[in-house]
Amino acid sequence: MKRNIITWLMLLGCITIWAQGVKPLPTLHVEGRWLVDKHGNQVVLHGVMDTPSNYFNGGRWHGNLVGQWTDGEGNKHDVYDNYNESGKTACLDYFEKLFVGMEQAKCNVFRLHMDPAWTNDGSITATGFTKNAEGKTIDPNGQVVGGEADISHFSETLYRHWLPTLYLELVKKAMNHGMFVVVRPPGVCPGALKVGDYYNQYLMQIWNLFSQNEFVKEHAGQISIELANEPVSIKNAQNQDDLKALHDFFQPIVEKIRANGFTGIIWVPGTSWQGNYTSYATYPITDDLKNIGYAVHDYDGWYGCEDKKLTAEDVPVATQRKIESFHSLVPVVDTYPVIVTEIDWSPTKPGTGHYNEHGDWVESNYGTWATGRTSVWGNITKGVYDHFGNISMTLSGTGCLLDIDKLLSTNTAYPAFDWYSEYFNVNWPHADDEAETGPAYTIQSISAATGDIEIEEGANVLISLKANYADGHTQEICDQATYAFDNSAIASANTGYIKGLSAGSTKVTATYSDKNGQQYQTTFNVTVNARDFFSFKQSDVISIWDNCSYNESTRAFTMAAYGQIGWKYPEGIDISGYKYLVVKLQQEQNIGGEIRIFPVNNIWGAGEYIKALSGKMTVVKLSEVTFDLSKVYIIDFWSRGGTIYVEDVYLTNNDDYSKQATGITTIQREIENDVVYNLQG
Repeated sequence: MKRNIITWLMLLGCITIWAQGVKPLPTLHVEGRWLVDKHGNQVVLHGVMDTPSNYFNGGRWHGNLVGQWTDGEGNKHDVYDNYNESGKTACLDYFEKLFVGMEQAKCNVFRLHMDPAWTNDGSITATGFTKNAEGKTIDPNGQVVGGEADISHFSETLYRHWLPTLYLELVKKAMNHGMFVVVRPPGVCPGALKVGDYYNQYLMQIWNLFSQNEFVKEHAGQISIELANEPVSIKNAQNQDDLKALHDFFQPIVEKIRANGFTGIIWVPGTSWQGNYTSYATYPITDDLKNIGYAVHDYDGWYGCEDKKLTAEDVPVATQRKIESFHSLVPVVDTYPVIVTEIDWSPTKPGTGHYNEHGDWVESNYGTWATGRTSVWGNITKGVYDHFGNISMTLSGTGCLLDIDKLLSTNTAYPAFDWYSEYFNVNWPHADDEAETGPAYTIQSISAATGDIEIEEGANVLISLKANYADGHTQEICDQATYAFDNSAIASANTGYIKGLSAGSTKVTATYSDKNGQQYQTTFNVTVNARDFFSFKQSDVISIWDNCSYNESTRAFTMAAYGQIGWKYPEGIDISGYKYLVVKLQQEQNIGGEIRIFPVNNIWGAGEYIKALSGKMTVVKLSEVTFDLSKVYIIDFWSRGGTIYVEDVYLTNNDDYSKQATGITTIQREIENDVVYNLQG
């Protein structure tokens, strides 16, 4: 990542008042899809995560010296006993210095991992864990677990000891430096989970103890809980695939936390290493306090955005593509606040690299885990977060933002990028006792920031509607306003989204009422175009699985072995009114190509319809598809690897499989004053 030190120093010199440096920390809660303070001001948080681990902290602090060991070249190395009272003191001192740097770098949130190095006791082994012939740990679910996913040595006694004396001391230090704190449990989830299993009980145990702590409850507006780290897959109690399993796994933990009196924000994770939240759209976590958000992860290569396949010129198109992919996999962003609790990128550096959790080779880099350029992947991702507006974030480590060793030697932070300082005076929390008077609380008008919009039939577009305050700041109100359409057959509105219903144009009047009942209005126009389900524009063809590419000029769909590429419909499309799906190829293919139709917005366990491509024309008789065609989310090509050259893909009701006219758009009639109309107006 380019270190924009000059920009940073200029900004530092210009900022004399730290708007978000309010102390004591204000109180936050959830309203709709926003984090808000006590006055209803929207808040978006930016910071880093870290873990009190000698290993992950680069050996920069130590406990007691207990001996030495000699390597093969005769060099002696000190050996320390780090996870004791001496180590705790050194660890707290180290993090105090980090928090100074984070405050200088304009961080206002810190994600704390309650590192299991402090809670593991090698002298105990939990019931149900065994060893295989290779000496690897087998968990009660029958899978091999290792590293932080192995909780066989977890000690409740140690956790009870270190919770108030280490973990919460770190929380207090972070808060003293102006940061809200998100706390995650010790360790990471093992690969396969099921409702009610041993790991479900472990998380219940952790959060039961945590949420009983009086300091935690007293500071519920500043401390929030992230229920788990990176669940991969979760099945129901009968070990079966079940859309409700994710809800059933975490719902009882939420209820236990609330029963213990903790009223703060609870961040709920998804599956696929915190990359998939689709089942929550049907089965959301319920909470009487409505103080729920969702914790997401975002790495290079996720959500259809891979840095090495893009250039700076691709940023606008790739940003829109990632917006659509993110929205498809994280639909809760429409109705709840989201915090991305792990995200990093930085430039490649010479080195050996590593394999990530998916088995993919990742080159060495200056961050912690991913490799992506700020000018490409970073700008795309920032564009996604700015688009939705309600996404907070914590970088995956302090080293992603700060030069730690320089910080320790100079007590001065040199941030790796200046975005946090830019965000610092936007969407910040005000003091709990601030009077709700003056320019900061006086609305002068509302305006449609996105202006007139143009969308396709069936498309859903998030608009921006701003309340403009007398002090110059604005606040997003698109999900709080009401919308009246001159022609309600053309479009509709829901939680800030405008949906195209049928081709045509209509004026929209947006109305917003403030706390005092004062109403404000603005108008804009919506034009809805007839839907093209199979656009062959470069920006509309999506690589859905593995290394796939598309060439717009030749309509060449190129796939890696077993790759998939085609069209995604985040809101689902209704094709139930058609008889046939027709695929025409420019030339016959010999790579085992197939056309696939999916009834859900992911390709895993979807029960999709599959038809082999045959000759230069393949016809799918939609009457043979057994699932509901009123909600189709993906239509794509699959192959053993190679290129398919496509002439056209379309839906039709013509029994000779010819392309069906989309409407009588060419028949026009003249009326007086030489005005010409078609059937869409």
